[in-house]
Amino acid sequence: MSQPYQKYICRTCGLIYDEELGDEDSGLAPGTRFEDIPDDWYCPLCLVSKDDFVLVDTTKKVSSDQPKRKVSNKADVLIIGSGYAGWQAAEAIRKENSDAVITLLTADDGMVYPKPALSMALSQNKTPDDLPEATANQKGAELDLGVKVRTKVMSINTQRKKVMTTTGSFSYKKLILATGAKAMAPKVEGDAAHEIVTINDLTAYKKFYKALKGVQKVTLIGGGLIATELAEDLRAFGVEVDMIVRGSHLMSQIMPEAISHNLEAKLRERGVNLIFNSEVKEMNKSENGYVLKTDQGETFDAQLVLAAIGILPNIALAKKAKVETNLGICIDANCQTNVQDVYAVGDCAEADGVVQAYLEPIRRQVKALASHAYGDSSERFEVLPTLIKTKTPSLSIMLSPPLHATHGQWELNMNVGENQRLHYTVDGEVSGFALSGEFVTSANKLYKELYSA
Repeated sequence: MSQPYQKYICRTCGLIYDEELGDEDSGLAPGTRFEDIPDDWYCPLCLVSKDDFVLVDTTKKVSSDQPKRKVSNKADVLIIGSGYAGWQAAEAIRKENSDAVITLLTADDGMVYPKPALSMALSQNKTPDDLPEATANQKGAELDLGVKVRTKVMSINTQRKKVMTTTGSFSYKKLILATGAKAMAPKVEGDAAHEIVTINDLTAYKKFYKALKGVQKVTLIGGGLIATELAEDLRAFGVEVDMIVRGSHLMSQIMPEAISHNLEAKLRERGVNLIFNSEVKEMNKSENGYVLKTDQGETFDAQLVLAAIGILPNIALAKKAKVETNLGICIDANCQTNVQDVYAVGDCAEADGVVQAYLEPIRRQVKALASHAYGDSSERFEVLPTLIKTKTPSLSIMLSPPLHATHGQWELNMNVGENQRLHYTVDGEVSGFALSGEFVTSANKLYKELYSA
């Protein structure tokens, strides 16, 4: 009798590899056992290695009934922020120095959860309560650090190396800013504009999930990566979707028009109503919900309005402390700011004029930071094009858009039905690519050919 199929979860993004289903996009047929997966296979969502997957323990529960660990107000390393970057920084520091006194401050509950799962939870029949992997106390115990939750940082004195918060002051030897980013809200007039929903963390997702109860149609503002993933997720959940996009095609900043058109056709087949070249200008309450008005003179009835138009790095705290900022908090190859012993990582950080709000760059950032803080500085962060897998079940897509899309252009390299390969070229040199359909299986190899030393 064969062993029952098992599931393995990516510790980085929360994606589950189900042996019964396999991963056909990566060439793994249904029924492929995890132990039989080649060692060079990578997570199809966040691209970490096979070693970053662990067996799913169905008996494990996330419980708040954990003893609180002592929080030191005199830390060797003080971390502000409990998102992916904050916890990854804590792990990297702990690997470099087992004795360092680490304190993490967070304005929320510090719950550990896979953020990429927010745009695919509905289709997987997961409630917000299914997403957390550990409480702040559980993660703190694992890393032997103190966590101060529900604590808002008011100011930073970089000369005295002190941080003032709503629960007291904390001193540090090294400070890590992992303040993340906030969801952008569209500039909309009307008496209901303040009721537009945005999602950028688990707390916001819980509010959205609650508001979704009984709703048959969601009007989605935005046409980028997250908006597109949310549209697919909502349709899989059985909710009708009106998607109002300012541009002429989906993901116009990172994806070539040829692949966008194929994806758009797939979405329309699934029932997503796409409205392009249109921008919501007014939102007012109505008897049955809301009425939206666009700059094209169109009107749409809506029950729930969700906006996903991008994020803005949280830099106010750094700016107030005289730390250099631009779009994000400016960092060097060691992830250090212009102020000695003050570092920044994650969605709030900017290197070489670029903010990379993806998991893979964050993993490289924290390695560089920890190496500089407690190692030999052998690890240095380099801004590289990111490899992105879209969570769009209707069409498999892998992208590595150029860091700076200037005077280059997308050129079709191969086209077989919905299977497409395009290169972004500048003066004949390839600086990015986009793959769809069966061609996504070659993404990792192509990426290494282009960007490996």
